[in-house]
Amino acid sequence: MIGATLHSEWTKFRSQRGTLIALVVMCALMVGMTTWAASEAHTDAVFGGDDDVVQLALTGVVFASLAAVVLGASLITSEYSTRMIRTTLTATQGRAKVLAAKAVVLSVVTFPFALAASALAFVLSQPLLHDGGYVAPAYPPVSITDPAAARAVIGTALLLTAYCLIALGLGTIIRHAGATIATALAVVFLPLVMFGVFPHDVRERIEQFSPLAGMAVQATTGRMLSSFGGRGMPIGPWQGLGVAYAWALGTLAVGYLLLRRRDA
Repeated sequence: MIGATLHSEWTKFRSQRGTLIALVVMCALMVGMTTWAASEAHTDAVFGGDDDVVQLALTGVVFASLAAVVLGASLITSEYSTRMIRTTLTATQGRAKVLAAKAVVLSVVTFPFALAASALAFVLSQPLLHDGGYVAPAYPPVSITDPAAARAVIGTALLLTAYCLIALGLGTIIRHAGATIATALAVVFLPLVMFGVFPHDVRERIEQFSPLAGMAVQATTGRMLSSFGGRGMPIGPWQGLGVAYAWALGTLAVGYLLLRRRDA
């Protein structure tokens, strides 16, 4: 029964110290790094400010993504390191159930925590941005209930969840914690590091089709800081988030195929 499998995976999730620590660190980085960045942000604009203040109020997502990768990877690689995966697969009829249950539990736990952290980061950063000069008329006050801001906050939580799922899929493929985390970080962030070596049109293509495209969900103006210099994201908010989830589904699908073919 899928219910029993879900209960088993939930029990393992809350009993693994590494996953719980990664979850807390993800939330702490989201809030802490956002508020730090907001406290350092400054503008002298009086009229026609062109910074995306919503994105500025959620910049901690870059650092929180590091912990999200560790969270997703540890959920599966910890079982391979202790050989508990053999017991799990023996006790469960159908390997698809195991991976699906892990993905469901990971998503159901990660999303609300990421949402709370994103909302708190946004709220705490607002007075800090005001102190840095982000005030009307150049920057009218932005409420978390504004549709664009609410979409960015919710989308940020969804993006962190997607990065967790990408790491879960890669962990199923690679089966080693260190290698999985390194690979997941490379998949998510290596394009950002390598942008400088490519011409502009190639950089746009990379940004559109890499997991970084999910960052577009935070955009509320055409001047959101893109990965290659503040020209605006080359993809729409929900389309970008869809690309991140396509990566998640792709890695999970490959992980499932290998889980079926290989011995535990």
